[in-house]
Amino acid sequence: MGVLILLIAALTWIGIAILVFFLWKIARFYEQSSGETVHSWIFPIPMLLLSAGAFVYLYQDTAFVGVPVGDLLLLGGGVTLLLASYLLQQAMVEER
Repeated sequence: MGVLILLIAALTWIGIAILVFFLWKIARFYEQSSGETVHSWIFPIPMLLLSAGAFVYLYQDTAFVGVPVGDLLLLGGGVTLLLASYLLQQAMVEER
């Protein structure tokens, strides 16, 4: 049962990393096609932080609670993803 939980958790985190990767590619495309700066360079940072936090939890404990290093990595990844997404959204919906 432990291996199954580990596999499902790993697949979930791989899916999250893929979604952040697609956001990064969307930001890069918008930046290149519109000529506006949307700070697409920020998106790899949360991708790395979230992946590192997920790895810490998968390596130490799959219960997803109580590992301070993993918590800080996930917090940092979430905050930077929120910032990058907000900047992208503001650039894409601003009135011209």
